[in-house]
Amino acid sequence: MCRALGAMATCPVLHHACRYNRKVKKRGRKTNRDRQYNTSHGSGPECRGSLSASEADPVVSADIEVLSSSSSSGDAEQTQSHAISRGHQEIDGVHRAVPLSNKPPEPYSASDQGHGSVVGESLPLHDPSWTDFMSPVTFNASPSAATSHFSSKGSLRGETECRYPCISTLIPFLKGFLTAAETCDLLDTYFADYGNTSRLHCPYVLTAVIRKRSLLHAVKPRNTSPALLATMLWAAAQTADSQIYHRPGSRERITNRLYSLALSYLQRRDMDSWHRVHGGWQLEEDSILDLDGKEWNKPQRTFEAGPRPTVDDILTFALLTIVTSGGEFKADCLKWWTKTVSLVRHLGYNTELGIAGDAQLHDDSLALIEEQEERRRGFWLIYILDRHLALSYNRPLHLPDSECHVLQPLPEDIWQDDDTFILDAIPDRTFGPPVTISGTGLFDSFLPLMAILGDIIELRFRRHHPRIKMDVSATQNCIEKTLMECEQSIIEFSNANPTTPGTATQAPLAKRAKLVIPYATYIIKVLYILLHGEWDAISMLEDDGDWISSFNFSQCASNSIAAAQSITDILAVDPELSYMPYLFGIYLFHGSFVILLFAERMPQIGPNASVEQACELIIRAHEVSIVTLSTEFQKAFRKAFRSILYSVRQPGAVEPEFRALCKEVLSRYRWTMGQKGLCL
Repeated sequence: MCRALGAMATCPVLHHACRYNRKVKKRGRKTNRDRQYNTSHGSGPECRGSLSASEADPVVSADIEVLSSSSSSGDAEQTQSHAISRGHQEIDGVHRAVPLSNKPPEPYSASDQGHGSVVGESLPLHDPSWTDFMSPVTFNASPSAATSHFSSKGSLRGETECRYPCISTLIPFLKGFLTAAETCDLLDTYFADYGNTSRLHCPYVLTAVIRKRSLLHAVKPRNTSPALLATMLWAAAQTADSQIYHRPGSRERITNRLYSLALSYLQRRDMDSWHRVHGGWQLEEDSILDLDGKEWNKPQRTFEAGPRPTVDDILTFALLTIVTSGGEFKADCLKWWTKTVSLVRHLGYNTELGIAGDAQLHDDSLALIEEQEERRRGFWLIYILDRHLALSYNRPLHLPDSECHVLQPLPEDIWQDDDTFILDAIPDRTFGPPVTISGTGLFDSFLPLMAILGDIIELRFRRHHPRIKMDVSATQNCIEKTLMECEQSIIEFSNANPTTPGTATQAPLAKRAKLVIPYATYIIKVLYILLHGEWDAISMLEDDGDWISSFNFSQCASNSIAAAQSITDILAVDPELSYMPYLFGIYLFHGSFVILLFAERMPQIGPNASVEQACELIIRAHEVSIVTLSTEFQKAFRKAFRSILYSVRQPGAVEPEFRALCKEVLSRYRWTMGQKGLCL
C-alpha cells in the first residue's frame, strides 16, 4: 500500500512514485502538422504494435523473463534483459510477438516465415524458427536462473515461481486461469499414485509412461512436447481436488483453457494437418478456399519436410482418447483414437525395429534405453486401450497380435524407482504380451488380462462371420486353458506377496497387492463369461432357445455368481472403487448380465436368496462407481437392475409399462453384431 509523502505517494516495496505517466494531449482533431510529425516519427499503428512487453504490460514481461531464461543457454541476466527489450517469446521454439490477452497461443502464423508468400513458395524446414516448433522444447538453464528475477520481488513470487522447469513454457498462457504454483500442483496430481494421502489420484492416468524423475528433474528435465504437457495438465484438472475448482464454473473454465492450449500446440504436429506434394509438404489449411470471397489469393506454402511425430504425440492422442471416452460424449473419442493407432503404425512402434529407430546396433547408453522403453511402454498402453475400447464399443481390434512384435515392458519398480538404470538389473524379456500376472503395475497385472480379452474378441468376430462357418471349439478350449493359467498365477502371486507386510519396506507392495488380487480375480471371471456367453443383455432376456440349457450357460452362471462374490472382496479393500474407475466400469457391466437374467426369471423359477444378494451387491457397486466417476451407462444399468429386482419382490404392484421401461433403458447399449455398445 502506498504511503503519502507530501503531495506524492510512494510504493514501500518497489520505491516507485505513484503517478500516471500520461502524455498531455489537446482535445479535438489533430492538425495536419501533428499528423505529419507522427508519420515521420513512426507512431502509427504498426509501430505501436511493436512496443516492448515491459511498456505494454509489466506482468507479461515478467513471465517472458522466466520463459526466456528457462529455454535458452547462456547468461540468465543477459537473456532476461534481451527478452524485455525485444518483447518476444518462444512458443515451442517459434519466436513471435507476446500476446497481451488471454487468447490461446497461435502455434504458427504466416508472419513467421515472412509476409507476401506466393503459391508454391518453398519454405525450408531446417530454419530454426520452424524446426524448433516441430520438436520438443529443450532446457539448458537451471531453474534458479529462471526464477532469479522474481526473488527480489515478493509481490510476484506467488504467481511466477515454478517448481518444474518443464512447464515454464506454458505458464504465460495460463495467466488469469492458473498460477505457476497451481500449474505445478496439477503436474503433481498427474503423477500421484493411488492411495496418496496428500493428493488425489487422477483416474485417467492409467500408468506413467514417462518416468516422473526424468520429466520433473530440477536442472535437466526431459525434452517434452508442450502439447503433451498441456494435455497432461488438462487430464489432471478433470478431477483435481483443490479449492480453486470448488467455485461454480471454475473447473470448466480451467479445463477449457487447457484444452485450447493443448490443441493450439498440437495443430501443426498432427500428421492429418499436412499433405504431401511434389517438392515437399503443404498444410491442409492453406488448401481450404474462403467461400465468403474475402481471401481469394491465400498463399500456399510448401515446406521441404513434414512433421516429425514422436512418442509424445502418441501419448497426447491417447490421453485425449481416454478423457473423452470417460466423459458424456464417448463417440467423440474415436477421432483421437484413430489418430493414435495410425501414428503407432506410422512410427512402427508395433515392432522392435520401429522402436529401435535410428539407434546403432551396439548402442546401449542409458538415455537410449530410456527412450526406447518409453516407446515400448507407449505401445503397450495403446495395446491395452485397443482391447478395452473394442469391448466397450463392440468393435474389432485395431492392433491384432499377429502384427505386434514388441518386447515386454520393464517391471514397474525398475522403471520408476531408480534415478538411473542399472544395466545388469534389466531382466531378459520375451516378445509379446504376458498372459500371467506377476506384479502390481498396469503392465504386470492388467496387460495379461487384456491380451486374453483380445483373443476372446477375435474369436467372437470369427464365430459370427456371415459366410465362413468354422468350428471354433478348439480355439475356445485354448483360450480357456490360458484363462486357467492366468487364474493360477493370481493364486501364486498372492502366496508370494502376502497382504500383511513383514517389514516397513514391504508395506507399499502389500497394500497394492491387496487391491490387484480381488480386481484381477473379478475380471478373470468376467472373461470366462465373455468367452462362453452372450454379450447383449436384451438378447439374453428375450432368449427362449437352447442356450439356457447349454454347457456355455452353466459356465456363465457359475462364473457370474463367483464374480458377484468377488465384488465383496473388492469393496472390502476399496470401498469407493477408486483404484481403476475408468477401466472397471465395463467389466462390472458385463459381469452383471447373467445375474440380471436370473432376477428377471425368478417369477417363473421361484425366489432365490443368493441371486437377490448378488443383485444387491451389483447395484451397490454401480452406485459407488457412479459417485467415484459418473457414467451414464452405469446409471442406466443400475436403474434397470433396481426395477427388475423391485418387480420380483412385489410382482402384483408392478405395471407392464414398468417392465417395458426397463428394456428400453437396456436397449440403449447393444452388443449384437453391428451395434455400438457404449459409443453413443
